Amino acid sequence: MTSRLLLLASCLLPFSTLHALEITQSGTGKTLEVTPVSFRGKNITFKQGGKTFSLPASSLTPESRQKIASWFIYERERNAEKYSAIQQAIGHELFNSRSSLWNEKAETVAKRLNWRPESYTGVLSFRSYPSPKYGFLNAHPYCCTLYADENNKVSHLSLVFANKGDYGSTVGFGQDHFQPQGDLPSPSNLNEAIARDAKSISTQLTAILGEPTEQRYGEKEDRRNALRWDFLDHAFILSERSHEYTHLLIVPSDIADNEGKQDFIKDQDLREMLSKNIARKENGDTYLDNIPMVNQGPKGYCTPATFERAMRYMQVPADMYLLATIATAQGGGTNPARLADEAKRIIRSKARRIKDLDLRSELDMKLVQKYIDKGVPILWNMRSLSKYNEIANSRTKERESVKDFDVWATAIQEEAEKALPLLRDNSNHHTCMIIGYNAKTNEIAVSDSWGPRFALRWIHLDIATAVSGGGGFVIDL
Repeated sequence: MTSRLLLLASCLLPFSTLHALEITQSGTGKTLEVTPVSFRGKNITFKQGGKTFSLPASSLTPESRQKIASWFIYERERNAEKYSAIQQAIGHELFNSRSSLWNEKAETVAKRLNWRPESYTGVLSFRSYPSPKYGFLNAHPYCCTLYADENNKVSHLSLVFANKGDYGSTVGFGQDHFQPQGDLPSPSNLNEAIARDAKSISTQLTAILGEPTEQRYGEKEDRRNALRWDFLDHAFILSERSHEYTHLLIVPSDIADNEGKQDFIKDQDLREMLSKNIARKENGDTYLDNIPMVNQGPKGYCTPATFERAMRYMQVPADMYLLATIATAQGGGTNPARLADEAKRIIRSKARRIKDLDLRSELDMKLVQKYIDKGVPILWNMRSLSKYNEIANSRTKERESVKDFDVWATAIQEEAEKALPLLRDNSNHHTCMIIGYNAKTNEIAVSDSWGPRFALRWIHLDIATAVSGGGGFVIDL
């Protein structure tokens, strides 16, 4: 099949360097001269007159669709040496058989990279916190994440390199990150580390793909200067923020053309989406069933991880590690207030509302029901004490086999009364999410950013009130 298409391509596209194609719309017969950018899902993205736009593939004649398919095959074969060079520079098998990342299953690419699954709910994601010896474009990333789209195909990759939270840190992997790489000198301060990683990545990409273009990337206050390299329908976006981080995105070219901006989702459309995530069981359990999981990692970034989960669930783009870096003092130590301010800024830029909650005096069943019944999770600051976790783990497992929830309600009420004196320690401060309730048994459902095993646990409301840290947030409609 490939050889036939290549032969067809050579007939249709006789020139050595491909720039544009003539395609025809089936309904109108209108002919367009375009440069293909990507063919993802059911849409084909083109450039015409310096602008990027998309059309449903079904709107083109069969001959035009065949011509475009041949164009992409020809281009990938023509760039075979670049595929090999990029793989070698990256140091890992990112691409497979010269195919586009955007047409591959996210799980397949993650397996090649050896990045572990993080979330099977909401949108798939895979994350790695590499050892100090791990390199990517001759620099050491501290956090690597691969996100999937709604069809479980690769959406984009995000890699955070030298950053404020890890420089000089004694948590996680510490300063091993900042050992020399190749001929590059060891940095003496944070900004040198950031500049060194950016230079290393830039040097590797430029050697293969040529000089980068400069562009702005991101939305509103999150817009930043970036360098961009293109390879077929892949764009490498490198951001270097002084005193903060070096960050590499790998995204579809059409997303880069649009500077990373995403379509706004109307409140009514979002309400309908969220309502579909509410699970209601015969025993009275009501909980949110489609919240993405984020692994907070070795540095214990529970607050930024929880914000990312809530933001992505509410269709607001977020990256836990970048949130954490901005709100972290050099060497570690996240400032929750600064993190909340940064998250609020991003959330409001997407025309969403974020509310502060007083969960020391207001943590009751009525408040929980108010938001869960709208499909909205609650971000909860609390104290994750050993006794609390012991009860949450054991009771969550036991309730799976409960048949009489009236008897269960009495049992856990008595247990809560006995446990309250053991929940007074003012330590283990933590941020998690309240994602459900059972008004009959007086329980709430809690989700922690510790992996799938902690995606849903049940705890009596009185115990939750006893360990509440007082603060909380909701991203409301």
